[in-house]
Amino acid sequence: MWQIHPWEKHPGNSSCEPLSEDSPVSAQCFKTQSLPQIQQPDEAGCFFTNVSLSSFSRDFRYYQDSIVAEASLVEDVTEIQVNASRKLLISRIGGLALFDDANSYYHTGEMYRGKIKVIDYRGKALKHKEVLLVLNSGEWRFKEKYVTGDSGTASFSLDTTAWNSTLVSLEASVLHQDLDREPGTVDLSYQRASYFIRPFYSTSRSFLSIVRVPETMPCGKKESVQVDFRIYEEDLEHGPKRVIFSYFVTGKGGIVHAGQKTIWVALPRMLEGFFSIPLTFSLTYAPAPRLVVYVIFPNGKIIADSATFSVSLCFRNEVELGFSKPETLPGSQVGLHLLAAPGSMCAVWAVDRSTLLIKPGRELSSHSIYGLFPSVYNSRYPHQVSEDDHSCGFPNADEPDVFTAFREMGLKIMSNTNIRKPRVCPTTSLTTKLQKTGVFISRPMLMFAQPRKAYNRPVVTRSLLFPSEYLTSTYQPIMFPPLSSAEEKVHKPFPQTWLWDLYSVGPSGNKNVTVTVPDTITEWKAGMFCTGHNGFGFASASSLLVFKPFLVELPLPSSVVQGETFNLKATVFNNLQQCMKIQMTLEEFAHFQLKPCKGCVYSSCLCAGEAKTFQWSVTADQLGIMNITLHTEAVATKELCGEEIPFVPKEGQKDTIVRLIQVRPEGVLVEKAHSSILCPKKGNPAQESVSLMLPLNVVEGSVRATILVTGDLMGTALQNLDNLVQMPHGCGEQNMVLFAPIVYMLQYLEKTRQLTPEIRERATRFLRNGYQIQLQYQHPDGSYSEFGTKDEYGNIWLTAFVIKCFVQAKPYIFLDKRTIEAALTWLEFHQLPSGCFRNVGQLVHAFMKGGVDGEVPLAAYITAAYLEAGATPESTVVRKALGCILPSLPKAASTHTQALLAYTFALAKDSQRTQDLLDMLDQKAIRADGQIHWSQTSSKYRHSTSSWSHPVSVDVELTAYILLALLSKPNITGSDLTTASGIVAWLTRQQNAYGGFASTQDTVVALQALAKYAALTYSTQGVAEVRVRSHGGFGKKFQVSYQNRLLVQEAALTEVPGEFLVQAHGSCCVFTRMVLRYNTPSPQDSTSFALQVKTEPLNCTEDNARSVTVSVSVRYNGKKSTSNMVILEVSLPTGFVLAPGSGMSLQHWHSVRRTEKTQGGVAVYLDKLTHVFDTYILHLEQEIEVTNLKPGHVRVYDYYSPEEQALADYNIFCI
Repeated sequence: MWQIHPWEKHPGNSSCEPLSEDSPVSAQCFKTQSLPQIQQPDEAGCFFTNVSLSSFSRDFRYYQDSIVAEASLVEDVTEIQVNASRKLLISRIGGLALFDDANSYYHTGEMYRGKIKVIDYRGKALKHKEVLLVLNSGEWRFKEKYVTGDSGTASFSLDTTAWNSTLVSLEASVLHQDLDREPGTVDLSYQRASYFIRPFYSTSRSFLSIVRVPETMPCGKKESVQVDFRIYEEDLEHGPKRVIFSYFVTGKGGIVHAGQKTIWVALPRMLEGFFSIPLTFSLTYAPAPRLVVYVIFPNGKIIADSATFSVSLCFRNEVELGFSKPETLPGSQVGLHLLAAPGSMCAVWAVDRSTLLIKPGRELSSHSIYGLFPSVYNSRYPHQVSEDDHSCGFPNADEPDVFTAFREMGLKIMSNTNIRKPRVCPTTSLTTKLQKTGVFISRPMLMFAQPRKAYNRPVVTRSLLFPSEYLTSTYQPIMFPPLSSAEEKVHKPFPQTWLWDLYSVGPSGNKNVTVTVPDTITEWKAGMFCTGHNGFGFASASSLLVFKPFLVELPLPSSVVQGETFNLKATVFNNLQQCMKIQMTLEEFAHFQLKPCKGCVYSSCLCAGEAKTFQWSVTADQLGIMNITLHTEAVATKELCGEEIPFVPKEGQKDTIVRLIQVRPEGVLVEKAHSSILCPKKGNPAQESVSLMLPLNVVEGSVRATILVTGDLMGTALQNLDNLVQMPHGCGEQNMVLFAPIVYMLQYLEKTRQLTPEIRERATRFLRNGYQIQLQYQHPDGSYSEFGTKDEYGNIWLTAFVIKCFVQAKPYIFLDKRTIEAALTWLEFHQLPSGCFRNVGQLVHAFMKGGVDGEVPLAAYITAAYLEAGATPESTVVRKALGCILPSLPKAASTHTQALLAYTFALAKDSQRTQDLLDMLDQKAIRADGQIHWSQTSSKYRHSTSSWSHPVSVDVELTAYILLALLSKPNITGSDLTTASGIVAWLTRQQNAYGGFASTQDTVVALQALAKYAALTYSTQGVAEVRVRSHGGFGKKFQVSYQNRLLVQEAALTEVPGEFLVQAHGSCCVFTRMVLRYNTPSPQDSTSFALQVKTEPLNCTEDNARSVTVSVSVRYNGKKSTSNMVILEVSLPTGFVLAPGSGMSLQHWHSVRRTEKTQGGVAVYLDKLTHVFDTYILHLEQEIEVTNLKPGHVRVYDYYSPEEQALADYNIFCI
C-alpha cells in the first residue's frame, strides 16, 4: 500500500503502463483530482504529476486517512483506453525517533551507551533536532535533552549504578515539533521510540562486550571484530595472571570457526582493554553468522557475550549469464553465454520485463532463494530439548545471563559453572494454592497448526540479552517476501516466457548457445542458476532489449460473422530519432472485400515519436479462414520529410504481419453425430444408409459434413482428449472430465499393447497439467469442491471422484501421496456409525442427492470409488459402507441407484447380489435395432427411432454403469458379452463428434465402460475397407488394419442434403461417425427455462454509441422447485468486449458460483434457478467498429443435462 504525507504540498505521483510492446508516446493520460489532468507519458510509458493536498480536508470530522487516485491512458490513434486505480494512505506520522546501536541489557555499575536517531517520513536523517530521553526504573525517573548532530543521531551515556538491577524503560521523543496543526484537524506528529533493557545476571563483576558491526558485510570480506573487556583481580588466580578468551562462530553449517585469545594481566587490581578477532565472512558464514566469546575464571565464574552479524548472500558456484549484444531485432538470433563451475547443470529462463513490473515479488533472486530455507536464520533450538526450569510452575522469563548467550547461538552446552540466574519463585496465596493442586504445567504446551498453513512462518520473540533487531528466534537481516501458492496469471497477446531450458556447461565451464528472439518488442530479463560438484550458484539478471525502427499495431477481432464489415486500422509508430517514409500495403484475398477509406493515402512521413493510422473497410464474404497480410516498409525517397531526407534503417526496414480471422456463419451452431459399428460377417459386407437432411431455416453456406473412420472403439476419443465435452472448464468436476478419461485410455492402451512413447508423452502431459489444476480446487483439510476454497466446505462426492482418479493415475505421473491420504482421511471422518456418509458440501449431481433412495446412492458411489482405488471389501471403510447399503437393497427404486449398486457389488466381488440387480435391471431394459439401454424415466419418453445422437446424460450414465457391472463380474459369460455389445452399440450412438458425450459424468463413466469393453474384445486380426457412396456420385474408400487402427481418417461429404451408403468389407469391425454441422438463425422455444434478453441504449447519442448494457433474465420452468446447477453462456457481438473493470453486475449474486471468460464471451455458473426471474447485467464496450452487425446469443442449460436448454438472440442498436 502506497503512502503520502500531508507535509507534501505537491507529492509526486507516477502512473506507468507496463507493456511488452513499446508503449506509444502519443497518448493522453487523465488523472482525477478535483479536476482532471491531461498529460503525455514519456518513452517508458510513465507520466508524473504533482497532486496538491491543500484541497483535501484535514478536518477530523471528515478525515479518512486515504485518498483514491484513478488514472486512464488513452492512445491517440487507436483510442484504446486502459484504466488503473490505487488507494493511497495518508500517514499522520511526519517522522520518528528510534534507538540505534543500543543493547537490550546492561551491566550494573557500567555505563550504558546508545544513540537516538531522528528521521522524517522519507527516511531522511534530521539534524539539529532536540530530543527528550526519559528513563524509568521502578520509582526512579530520569530525563535528559539531547540534540542530533549532522548524521541525525544523538549519543547518550547513562550511569547504571542507581538502577538496582531492575527492568529499565527508555523513551525518546522529538521536542518543539514544527508541524503546523490547525484547530479541529487531525494530530500530525513525530512517533516516539520506546525501548526496554534488563540487567545482565552474572556472579562476576568482570564483563566483556562484542562491538557490533551494523552494516552488511560482503561475502569473503576480512573483518576484525573488537571485543572490549574489564577483568577484576578477584576473578584471577594467584601467581602469573592470564585470561583465556574462547570464542565460537556459527553459520548455516553449524560451528564454522573457533579459537582462543590469551591476555596477560599486568595491573594489580583491574585489567581493562580490548582485542580483535580476525574473521573472514565466507560462504559458510552467510547470511547471519553469530559469534560468542566467553571466559571461565579459575574460581568457576564465567562471563560471556554474543553478537549476530549480517553477511551478503553468496553461493559457492560462481556463475555468470550474458547476451552477445545488448539490443537486437525481433525474430533474430542472439548468442547466450553461460559461465559456471565445470560440469554444472544450469537452468536458464528469460521472461518479459512487464511480468516483473506487474508482479515484482515473483522474480527469483538471492534473497528469495535463501528465503526458501528459513532454517539458516534459526537461532536457539527446539523446546523439546530446552533446559527451561518449570519448578515454579510456569516457564522462566528470558532473563539475560551467560546461558542465554549460548542458547541464542543455538549451542547446547554442558558446564559445571554457574551460568544461569537462579529462579526465585513467588509465594503469593494464588501460587501456593496452584502448587498444591498440581495445576501448573510441567512441560511446554504444543500448538497444532492447521493443515497447509505456513509452517515456516518465523515466531519472533524478544531477546533480553541482545538487541531485538539482531537476535530473534528467526533472525532475518533482510525481509523476504512470503512465498505464495497459488496465485492467478496475467494474459497478454504475446509470450511472457521466452527461455525455459536446461544446459550443461561441460568440463570447460563455458557454453555458448544461439537462441531465436520472439517476434515481440520488449525488454527480456534473463536469469540462471546452476548446480554441480561445486554446489549451487545464481547469476544476476541479464537484459536484452528487442527493438524495431517502427512498430505496427493491428487490432483485429478473433472472428467475424459472414456479411459483417469491420474497420481495419493499422497504426505505425516511429521508434527512431530520424524521420522515415512509411508505406503500407494490405494484400487482397478471395475471402473478403477490401475498400480503401475515402481520402486515405497509404504512405506517410513519420518523424521521431510520431504515429500514423491507416484504414481499410473489410467485408467478410466467405466462410472459413480469412488471411490478413499487411506489409509495412520504410522506403527510400528523395522527397523531404520536414527538412530532412527520410532515413532507411539497415535492419528492420520491412515488416510483414499475417493474421488469420475465422469467418463464422450467422446464427446458432447445430452439431449432430451418427455413429455406427460395422462388423462384416463371413465375407458379407456390413452396411447402413445414412440420410443427411437439413431444416428449412438453415443458414446458407453454414452446412459442413464429414465422415470419420477408425479401427478402434476408442480412436476418436483418444484424438480429442482435450475437447471431449463442449462445455467450459471452470470448476473442479469439469477439470476431472479432462483428467479421468486419459487414465482410462492409458489403461486400455497398455492392456492392448498399443501405448507408444508418443501417445504416452502426450497423455501424461495432459495428466500432469490436470493434476496441478485440480489442486487449485483442494481445501486445506484435503477435500475438493467445485470451486475450491470459494466454497465453504469440501464436496464429499467430488472428493471421492478425485481420489479414485488420482490413485489410478499414479502409474503414469507423480502425485504427492499426502494429497490422497488427506482426502481419504477427510472422507473417513465423514463416515457415519451406520456406514453411510454425511452429505457434505454442495452436491450438484441430482441423482446423488438422495430422493426416494435416501443416502444409498452416495454411499454406493463412495464405496465404488474406494474399491476402484484399490481398497478391498474387507477394509474398514468399505465393510462399514456395505453395511449401510445392504439393508436398503430390496427397496432401491431408482434405476440409476440400481445400476450404481450393481457396479458397486461387482467391484466388491459379491456375485449373487450383482446378478440379482442385473436381473432386475434386465426387466427394465429398452431393446431396439440390436441396441440396449436404460432410462431413468419410462421408455416411451426416452426411446427415439432417430439414428442421430440425442443423448440424455442420465440415461448414458446409468447405462454405462450397467455395462461396467457386467464387465466387472468375476466370470463373464457369452450372454454377458452379447448384452454388452448391444449396450456398446447404443452408447456409441450417443457419442458427440469428438468421442465424448453431453455432460461431465456421462462422459467419464461411459468412456470408462467403453474402454473396459474395448480391452476385453480387443483383437489384432483382420483388415477392412470402408466404402462411402452417395446417389449423386460421391465416393470415398478407407483402409483399416492393425497398423492404423488408432488413426482417425476423415473426409468431407460434399453432397448435403443427400443419402449415403456406408459399407465395410473385410474381416474386422470398424467404427464410423458422420458429423453434420449447420447454423440456424432463431432458436426454438424451451420447456425447461424461460430466457429474456434486453439491451440499452435504444436511442443513440455520441456519448453512448460505444457502450452497451445487456440484461439477461432467466428462470426455471421445470417440474422441480429448483433446477440443478446451471450454466449461462453469453456470446458477444463482433468487436465488443466486457467493459474494463465493470465485469458483471449481478442483481441475484447469491446464486452465482463463478464467472469465467470464454473465447467468445462469458460463462456464468449459477447454483440454481427458481421459478422467479433472476437478472444478470453485462456492460460491453465496442473495441472495433463493425457495421451490419449480427446478433449476439445467450444460452442457458442444465449442468448435468445440457439437453435441457434455452437460447435467445439480442441486437445492439447503436451501431
